[in-house]
Amino acid sequence: MKTKYWVFSLLIFLLLVLSILLWKSDDIFSKKEALYLAVSGPMSGKSKANGEAMLEGIQLYLDNINQQGGIDGIPVKLLIFDDKNQPALAKKNALEIVKNSKALAVIGHYTSSASLAAAPIYQEYGIPAITGTATADKITLGNDWYFRITFNNSDQGAFVANYVRKVLNYETANVIFDEDAYGATLAAKFVQTAKMIGLEVKHQWSFDTKEKNSLKKAIKQMKASEPAILFVATHSSEGVEIVTRLKHGGGGVPIIGADAFSSSNFTRTLSRTPQERVRPGYYSDGIFTTSPFLIDIANERAQDFRHEFLKSYQKEPMMTSAMYYDATMVAIDAIEKMQRQGNVENLKDKRKQMRNNLWQLSRLENAIEGATGYLYFDENGNAIQTIPMGIYKNGRAVVAFVQFQPLHNLRNIENLLQEVLDNHIVRVNGKFMYKARVVYTGLDFNEISNFDINNFTFTADFYLWFRFQRDFNDKNGDFDDKNVEFVNIFDPKTEIGEPILERNSRLDKGVTTRVYRLKTEFKGDFDFKDYPLDQHLLAIKLRHKQLTREKLIYVVDALGMNVEEKLGILPTANNRNQHHKKVFYVNGWQINKLSFFQNTQRTDSSLGIPELFNSQQRIEYSQFNATITIKRYLASFILKNLLPTIFLIILGYLAFFIPISAFTTKLALGTNMIVATSLFHLKLSSELPSNAYLVLIERFFYMVYLLAIFIVAIAVIAYVKKEKEGMEDDHILMRRYNLFGRLFYPLFILLVVGVNGYENYHLLKG
Repeated sequence: MKTKYWVFSLLIFLLLVLSILLWKSDDIFSKKEALYLAVSGPMSGKSKANGEAMLEGIQLYLDNINQQGGIDGIPVKLLIFDDKNQPALAKKNALEIVKNSKALAVIGHYTSSASLAAAPIYQEYGIPAITGTATADKITLGNDWYFRITFNNSDQGAFVANYVRKVLNYETANVIFDEDAYGATLAAKFVQTAKMIGLEVKHQWSFDTKEKNSLKKAIKQMKASEPAILFVATHSSEGVEIVTRLKHGGGGVPIIGADAFSSSNFTRTLSRTPQERVRPGYYSDGIFTTSPFLIDIANERAQDFRHEFLKSYQKEPMMTSAMYYDATMVAIDAIEKMQRQGNVENLKDKRKQMRNNLWQLSRLENAIEGATGYLYFDENGNAIQTIPMGIYKNGRAVVAFVQFQPLHNLRNIENLLQEVLDNHIVRVNGKFMYKARVVYTGLDFNEISNFDINNFTFTADFYLWFRFQRDFNDKNGDFDDKNVEFVNIFDPKTEIGEPILERNSRLDKGVTTRVYRLKTEFKGDFDFKDYPLDQHLLAIKLRHKQLTREKLIYVVDALGMNVEEKLGILPTANNRNQHHKKVFYVNGWQINKLSFFQNTQRTDSSLGIPELFNSQQRIEYSQFNATITIKRYLASFILKNLLPTIFLIILGYLAFFIPISAFTTKLALGTNMIVATSLFHLKLSSELPSNAYLVLIERFFYMVYLLAIFIVAIAVIAYVKKEKEGMEDDHILMRRYNLFGRLFYPLFILLVVGVNGYENYHLLKG
């Protein structure tokens, strides 16, 4: 009898432990082979900073995937290859990847020359490649195995020429370019477009990095020429040398650079110069640059990326990291589709299936939202994206006041010819684009009050301002702030009111700032499923009633709000770990996250208009968002509400140390646990709005009910057995009942708490 009892008790214990282990890891007993991606880029040499930025973006996304259990329980691993931006090494790496690795896809290469060297190999052996930075047209032309999530050189060169002539209003320009695949194609398209739109290119200088002093000779010739805006179509290292030589001593040559000017290597190298260290912007201020990624104009996904990046690396993300974060996202999406399709064992067939899955991203409706925007490809495997224009201020690139936005459907334009003649719509490399104005928007919270969880509302007191160019009053659309509407305001009739301050800038000519102060109610986004670990989103969202994103873009005024300080993110050597600085308080709640970002309100509907049937139609409005994520102070909540119940749980365990003869005491402990817990349960339930789902804390209460029932059941069974068979309290069977209770009671608590704790670990961590 004794042996059977201990075998039974041990079996229960092992089953409980095994249940936890099996639940926590599906493949604990069967290891599955990892899935592999390869990356090839400049991991050493003078462009090492770009390679590091590539790895940071890729690894950040892979870490997130693997922390969530990988893909169907399988981890994704990265194979790293160093090509030093050299075509010969890129070709060697490509052969190594296709022949001797299990990589399903390649992410890279960084430069156009390296990508062009590797592209024929990827095509011949059949492995998809995705670059985030190489922009030469030939990389993807005629190669359905190579994809690009950024714009190409033809689009970029034509875009820059149009911007110089039709936005900056220059009539003459000069060009300096690298003679490699990147610089030569950029310069050629710029010059070709310039001739078509009436922009005179007076001088062109080129250099070959393989020839010693070639760049110095070109710079010397530039200095001797008549001044004009200079288009710099070079890589980042050469771009730094050109800028520092031309602007040393306060030179006033206006410069517009290609996307290399927004790369990690350009900003880091330039920031290390003594002049930039003393005064950020000494060389860079006023330089225009194209950039696939400008955080101030980016979407909510970009803000999440930035938050994760800062948390992981304690520094601001560069453009390169964002591009390769998105390249990895696209690759992972293809892997997930492949895993769902199944029944493919051969590596060659898997790579082909990956390629086919990437081509599924060929329509706007199928696009993936990445940090750099919506990711989908044209017929050549190029991402269909806008080309943001930035301008350096105080040592960092911010959004320029005028942007070109692509027109998704020309049928929306009633008088296309007139819009083109009025210079509101431009044709860039065969694509029509609208000249959109930028309105910098900032918001400073004073107080959040009247947080009402039953009506899902809160009151916000804040300053709001708009900064824009004063000539924003033509047919392109007048920025009338009276047409600003708050999307989630409680009373739709509430108006923005009159500005408390309006000032014309003395530093930026033609720029006006209007400041308002508002205090009103807004609707919140509340979810109580995880109560009391619940987090709630308090948001203020605004957009223009009439002007679509093609005409107006709200941009977060990061410099004006000093966003880094507000978010508690001060990426300097002395305080890189300060991520949770308190800005203001919300009535007894803890501020978990404060975000400012712009996104779009959109619809893909035809709106019943026959001309829009069967077309890729999208109507978008730019929207400014200020969001606060709040959570409860958990320690104070437990002390106020759950401490008595926890004491009851502890007291209930003592029931199994009381002799069976004290039956009434055992019974009283169990019933008192039920009664007392019911009271606390009813009290907390009454404080929550009525809902149809089970909240987290109710699981805790139901656990206490089960424990109480267990105490009562053991007490009754033991008492009946004792009375029926006339056993003594010290009888071995009576002791076993108590021993079983002592064993099962804490194991049940550990199991329930463990399961719920693991499920809600992300909430506790947040």
